[in-house]
Amino acid sequence: MKDLGRNLLKYRRHFHSNPELGWMEYTSAVYISKELESFGFSVSRGSEFMDMSFAMGLPSKEVNNVAFDRALNVFSYKELLPFKDNKTAVLASFDGGYQRTIAFRFDMDALPIVESIENSHLPFVDGFVSSNIGVMHACGHDVHMAIGLGFARLIALNREMLKSNILLIFQPAEEGVRGANVIINSGVLNGVDYILSSHVWSNMPLGKIVCSQNGTSSTHKFDVEFHGKSSHAGISPEKGNNALLAASIATVNLHSLVCEFNNVVRVNVGRIEGGTARNIVADYAKLEIEFRSQFKDVESRLVERAQEIIKEAAEGQSCSFKLVKQGESFGVEGSRELASVIRESAIEDDYFSDIVLEDEENRGCEDFTSMMGFVQENGGEACFIGLGASIIDKDFLHHSPDFDVDESIMLPTVNLLFRLLQKISR
Repeated sequence: MKDLGRNLLKYRRHFHSNPELGWMEYTSAVYISKELESFGFSVSRGSEFMDMSFAMGLPSKEVNNVAFDRALNVFSYKELLPFKDNKTAVLASFDGGYQRTIAFRFDMDALPIVESIENSHLPFVDGFVSSNIGVMHACGHDVHMAIGLGFARLIALNREMLKSNILLIFQPAEEGVRGANVIINSGVLNGVDYILSSHVWSNMPLGKIVCSQNGTSSTHKFDVEFHGKSSHAGISPEKGNNALLAASIATVNLHSLVCEFNNVVRVNVGRIEGGTARNIVADYAKLEIEFRSQFKDVESRLVERAQEIIKEAAEGQSCSFKLVKQGESFGVEGSRELASVIRESAIEDDYFSDIVLEDEENRGCEDFTSMMGFVQENGGEACFIGLGASIIDKDFLHHSPDFDVDESIMLPTVNLLFRLLQKISR
């Protein structure tokens, strides 16, 4: 176990110092695939199974090329080729021909954040701060990948003890809820009986575990482009069609949906751009929008109403519009029977001092819930586990420059997942 603990620390710090944004996790994917193959897993690389027609929120070609070129400084073109063009997922499997298949998912992507270089920030002090300036693992996905590799190592060492087929999914582009849709529609989850994932939380006390997090919101992310007609704003404004005005009207009316839905939804126009100069009627504008709700049926009605508002705003200014979905996920509840097995597994380790079967706390959005929903709809069971990983006397926020977690959470989590796997495999 000491060796496993050291490897977990090595993995986490490697990933933390080499963060990559969603759909561009090139070095992470190569590193993970090489490790998994060394453990004896059958490994599939992105281009071998990913159907990118279902991808949302892909980076521009220019941005992607910069990321791929950066990866070429670390790995050879031959090693990177199977992941080229944003196909950065990795699958590892042990297929023993058993009737039951159990899947575990680990997310891979980082965030566009400049990491702290203050002397109070452990990654900076201990020399594993981000080497990719402007990109940071500020949500714990470095820890998740490390746990995934540690778990894979433990499975490989004890394979004869397990009586089920095992599938490990390393998923790109969780941030923005973009990546799960590709995994699902590529057929990866067909035939899966159980699927689990976990998330470390910097604001949850160390030792606490929530066996089934049921408060994850449904969400949709859209970009909307308005196209109008430019004209002179002083001489002939009536001859123009003001795209920026259409976008502004849509913005105000979209935010009114919060009241219309009695405050059970969240709407945010996070970015607006458009126009060329103060004396020109704007012929172009763009909105970046997100919608959230705790309830799938409410979310569907919310999106429907939002599309009506956008259409009305465009038509009111004689503009056309284009709506592009950039991400989506649906909130679901975990399987209570499976949550009980997770609780039984947690009770066996004194590290977990506060064991909660399930809760409804709002922890934002997470596209693993889309995978959960797919497996449950096809007769399987699923849970999303919450792990307290706060550092004593610290109050680090997720998605912030000084984010960090207590690394001691990793080994107990690996052992928990393995005990859980044993129980389900019986």
